[in-house]
Amino acid sequence: MGRNNRSRKRRDEMNKIKKARYDAKELIRLKKTLGLLDADGKEIAMEVAEVAEIKTAKELKRAAKSKEEQELRFEHQESLEKGSQVVQVNEKSGVEHVFNSKTLKDQFGNYPAWFKKKKTAKRLRKKQHSQKKNFKQAWTTVNVPL
Repeated sequence: MGRNNRSRKRRDEMNKIKKARYDAKELIRLKKTLGLLDADGKEIAMEVAEVAEIKTAKELKRAAKSKEEQELRFEHQESLEKGSQVVQVNEKSGVEHVFNSKTLKDQFGNYPAWFKKKKTAKRLRKKQHSQKKNFKQAWTTVNVPL
């Protein structure tokens, strides 16, 4: 036997009405947070450019990509440099730890408290992936017989 569609249609109609009412309330709430409504509830005429900065999806992607590339360049430069020694004293035990800024390990081979394995592994994977993408073998580009 088939289901009765009448109750579903009625429910959909009621949900549409409810959604329209909530949308109006939400719009008023958003305008208040942005400062487009004054205390009396009257709208203040403002240009969109004054309220918020508008960016396209392409601009956002380009900015994110350039930021990631800068991070990778910085990490590459750090990897080429030798680490400096940073001395830190443990407050509880009073033991002096000498950390290497490149490996982040102390003289006992331990990592600092803020070091998170998963996060650094994720950064390493990203770094290796970018290095693979930019990798060109010398013998394929230079010594190819014509």
